[in-house]
Amino acid sequence: MRVGIRTSRGATRRDSVRPIDDRLAAPPPTLHGQAVPVRGTRWQALSRRLPPHEWRRRLVHMTPGLLPSLFLVIPHSHPLSWYVRAPILLVTLGLTMFSLLKARLFARCGETGWVCSVVSYAVITLSLLMAFPSQPELGLVVTIIIAFGDGSATLAGMLAPGRGLPWNRAKSWAGMGAFLVCSIPLSTIVYWGESRAGVSLAMSLACVVPAALAAAMAETLPMRMNDNIRVGVAAGVTILVTHGTFVGWNF
Repeated sequence: MRVGIRTSRGATRRDSVRPIDDRLAAPPPTLHGQAVPVRGTRWQALSRRLPPHEWRRRLVHMTPGLLPSLFLVIPHSHPLSWYVRAPILLVTLGLTMFSLLKARLFARCGETGWVCSVVSYAVITLSLLMAFPSQPELGLVVTIIIAFGDGSATLAGMLAPGRGLPWNRAKSWAGMGAFLVCSIPLSTIVYWGESRAGVSLAMSLACVVPAALAAAMAETLPMRMNDNIRVGVAAGVTILVTHGTFVGWNF
């Protein structure tokens, strides 16, 4: 509302517009001289860092990581027969087509590499599962590293941006730490549970940890190559080497 003030000459001077509700113009609450956060501010900041399309993007990125858990609880042939590999192929292709056709739900503004990201993800995970039916743990480990390692690194980097890495300021220590914390335990359990060579938990760690470290380092490199390609190739090559070195091949 406007408040009129009559001056000595009879003219009326109007002051600036003042809100009807004085609470809208009140200073932020304080306690002992320190600002008290207003309810909802934290969630508003979170929504700015992770808008809805980014949550959907994280969801579709991590969903393939649920596949290894099914292998641990559902009885299946070993080596993997075609009636086991065929559903995996169909589900992966279906999720890939959905992600491509509904790109507007997941792609970032101005992003041009969404197709490459989705296709490379599917190709890398399917290649190991189809090529090594006697060692499905190899493809499952790489799937978990891409899904939960790379996915959690991006999530942590957005939610808790902190000190950048010396070799790549665009990546943070928080993201790299989340990559390792999420990928190593999960992939180790899957490798140990799915292996049919009587591999111990310590041997599983010896095979998986180098793959997770190599993938985490590849994810932080200042390169223009898509993250899924770098992470998947690094994890896949490393797990093949460590598996062949410590466990051996059983075709």
